[in-house]
Amino acid sequence: GGLGALAQAFWDLKERKLLALLASAPAAAMLASCARWGRRLPLQRALAPAAVQRGFGGSAGKLKVAVLQDQQIPKQDAMATLQDKGFDVDWSLTSGSDAWAVCTVTSPVTAEVLDKHPACKVVAVSFTGFNHVDLEACRKRGIAVVNVPAYSTDAVAELSVGLALSVYREIPLGERKLREGGWVCSPGGFEIRDKVVGIVGLGDIGIRTAQLFRAFGPRELLGWSRRQKPAFTDAPIGGKHVELEELFERCDIVSLHVALNAETQGFVGRALLERLRPESVLINVARGGVVDQKAMAELLSQRRFRAGLDVFAVEPIPADDPILKVPADQVVLTPHVAYKSQEALRRRMAITAANLRAFADGAPQNVVLQAS
Repeated sequence: GGLGALAQAFWDLKERKLLALLASAPAAAMLASCARWGRRLPLQRALAPAAVQRGFGGSAGKLKVAVLQDQQIPKQDAMATLQDKGFDVDWSLTSGSDAWAVCTVTSPVTAEVLDKHPACKVVAVSFTGFNHVDLEACRKRGIAVVNVPAYSTDAVAELSVGLALSVYREIPLGERKLREGGWVCSPGGFEIRDKVVGIVGLGDIGIRTAQLFRAFGPRELLGWSRRQKPAFTDAPIGGKHVELEELFERCDIVSLHVALNAETQGFVGRALLERLRPESVLINVARGGVVDQKAMAELLSQRRFRAGLDVFAVEPIPADDPILKVPADQVVLTPHVAYKSQEALRRRMAITAANLRAFADGAPQNVVLQAS
C-alpha cells in the first residue's frame, strides 16, 4: 500500500517535486530496503506501471510483446503463454509495432526489422542459436538479447539414436519394400550392442545422447570435447575421451553434437570422413555446416560409410544438392526435425515467456547480449 502510493506519487509530481521526494526519508528508506534484499526494482513495475506501460505500447499495467514469427505451436497457445506472464501480445509477423519486446524463432532480426519496432528493449529468441540476430544493431540501440538453451535436449538426443536405428535396422528400406509389394529386403541389419559409439561434442545434448546409447550396451563409448567432461567419463556413462582421428577410425557409430560457429564451420572434413569404414554410420543432428557436405555426399555415394542426417548446409535442401543423389540405402534423411517434438516446442515457448518476465522484473536470465 505505502510503497505503491509513493511510487504513483513519483509520476504525478513535477520534476522538481520528484527530485525532492527522492531525497526524502521515506524514499531513501524504500531504496535502502530494496538494496538490502539484493533486488533491483524494475522501473516499469515498481514505480509506475500504468505510466511506463503507456510508453511501451501495452494496455495499462502491461508491457507489449510483438511476435515476429510463428512459434510452431498453435497461435492461441503461444499468445496465452505470454499473456499468462502478464504481457500484451501483438502478433505482428510483418508489420511494425510500439512493443517493448520482439519475439522471433529463426526469422532474422536486422537493423531494418528493429527500425519497425522503435520502442524495443529486448529481443527474445525462442531458439538456442541466435546468429540470425544482428547483435551489433542491438548493441547500438541498447537492446538486450535472450535465448532458450537446452529446451530440446531430449528430443535431439532421441532422434540421434532413432537415426542410428533407422540406418542399422534399415527401417526406411523395409517400409519402401512393403509399399512396392515386396517382403524380403536385405540379409539383415545390425545391433548397437557391442559396438563402439562416438560422441563428438559433450554439451548437454551430447551427454544425454551418450546416456541413451549406453542403455543399448555398446562395447565402448568414446567422446571428443575441447575440455574434459567428468559427466561423460564418470558412471553411469563411463566414456573415454579420445582425439577426433581415433574416434572416427574406431567407432561404428559417430554422432555429432557441436555448435556451428566460425571455429566449427567445416569441422568434419574429408580427412576425418575418410577414416570411417563402410560399416560405420555418421549421425548429424547438430548443424549441416559442421560437415563438408560435398565431400560427405561423394563418399556416401562411393559407399565409404552410411549416414543419418537431420541437418544440411542449405535448408531447405536445393533440388540439385548432391546429397539427394546418394543411394537411399546409404543415407536416411529427415528435414531438420531433431528439436521439433511437441513437448520441446511448448517448453521453448514457456522459457521464452519466462525470459521476458525475468527481464521485465529486473532479474534477466539466459542473456546473450546485455543492454548497454
